[in-house]
Amino acid sequence: MKYMYQDSTELPVQRDYIEDLKVFIKTIAKVIPLENSIIEIKNRNREMLLVLEKKLNELRLFEERFYSQVQRLSQEINSEELGACIEAVLETCSLHIGQKCEILESEASKIKRGSVQECQKYEIKILEALSEFLISGVYRTEKNFEILSKGDSLSAKMRGAMAGLQYRYDLELIDEVLTVEKLFGKLSLPTWTKTGLIRKEEKIKMQDLSDFFITSLECDSLDNVRLVLENKKASRKFKIEGGDSRYFIYDEAQEISADKELSGLIDQHSLALLPENIRAYFRENIRAYSLEKVMLDEEDAVAENQVFDCLKIIAEQYGTILQECLEKGNNKDEIIIKVEESDGRRTEKYLSREEVYRQLADIGSEGVEIAGILGIDTRVQVKESNYLIV
Repeated sequence: MKYMYQDSTELPVQRDYIEDLKVFIKTIAKVIPLENSIIEIKNRNREMLLVLEKKLNELRLFEERFYSQVQRLSQEINSEELGACIEAVLETCSLHIGQKCEILESEASKIKRGSVQECQKYEIKILEALSEFLISGVYRTEKNFEILSKGDSLSAKMRGAMAGLQYRYDLELIDEVLTVEKLFGKLSLPTWTKTGLIRKEEKIKMQDLSDFFITSLECDSLDNVRLVLENKKASRKFKIEGGDSRYFIYDEAQEISADKELSGLIDQHSLALLPENIRAYFRENIRAYSLEKVMLDEEDAVAENQVFDCLKIIAEQYGTILQECLEKGNNKDEIIIKVEESDGRRTEKYLSREEVYRQLADIGSEGVEIAGILGIDTRVQVKESNYLIV
């Protein structure tokens, strides 16, 4: 499958841009109202807490001034008979004000807890709405894949990053264990071994690692790889790490790749296929995935109400391709791409420029702002929005 502009030049990313744009707009339509709801909850609860804080301050100020006034009167009159009375008055005042402050503080704590719980419900919905889109809909991201063996199961993560936007997925894999053969195929590495019944001599042996388990794996977009391999008894361990078609290999603590006699027997060309094999494995063996966190400049974007800012970053990326579609297309009112099948057949897919704007404008002022970033003309009335930055 090949994706092209209408003038038959290839898209910078080989993706169905039209479908991705549709999903992006649907995601925006889901996420913005959810984030607005969180902002409304926080604003409402902030106002309620301010009212309670004002009442608390007034009670404490009254107690302080009342104490000062009683002390002043006591000094003016200076009567021993008033001592017990003054003490009783101050104690009663302190008791009642203390009780009232406890009630107000309890109310404030209840509001805070309720706010956190209420916001968390919406935050979960935001992550669910973003999950399907972010895993593949953000182009040219730096991606990092990880696998860690835990007993009889594998835990896997995928991290993506682009222009300050970061996100992390928890992945559920089909396999409970992962062998070298499943990931890579046949693999043998040279090692020193002692042979001979009477006189032990060291000789080179090609160790077959195909049935070794992968206990740890890391791979990033720059093709940097780190693998830890162990046999079934966990009595033998190898480590492969490196990138740019050069890999360093360790047999326990001994570096095989640094041994002049052994290094020449390492098939570096085959090892260079590791990054693509790893990516292919993840493409074909993910059973399920869930979005754990979205970050913007190292801050939790969902908790800090910065999801809209994340969407604007993605919109800049989408806008570049959209403008190219318009410039290289025959109809300036339509966003058009060509799809070429493996048998050479070509079809066209398109979206109306006006319809894209209308869908975004229906979301509110945030949608209109996204439309501006995409480069779509504003032609219809804008729906009111209550989006606030907290």
